[in-house]
Amino acid sequence: MNILSKTLVAGLGCVLCGLVMAQPSGGFSLLRNKNTGHEACGQVPFSPDWLIKAGPFKDQDCKIPEEPQVKQSNLPASPLDLPGAAGPATPAAQVKR
Repeated sequence: MNILSKTLVAGLGCVLCGLVMAQPSGGFSLLRNKNTGHEACGQVPFSPDWLIKAGPFKDQDCKIPEEPQVKQSNLPASPLDLPGAAGPATPAAQVKR
C-alpha cells in the first residue's frame, strides 16, 4: 500500500466518523401542517406552514417523551467548597512534625 492510498483510507475514516458524530440526538417535535393537517415528526419545522403540535421527544418517531433537564442552582462556585474536599496540597517541606 502506498502513501496515497493510506492517506485516502485515513481521510475517509475521519469523514465517516464525523458523519456518525453529527447525527441528531433528541429534540424531536410532532409537527402539523396548518394547510393539510398532515402530521410528521422532525427536529425543525419544514416550512412556515408547519407548526409544532407537541414535544420534545427523544426519538425520531415522536413516541418517547423527553423529560426536562433539572437545573441545579445549588452547586458551589469552586470544587474546593464541596464538603469533604481536600484543600490545596501542602508541600512536604512545610509539614510540621
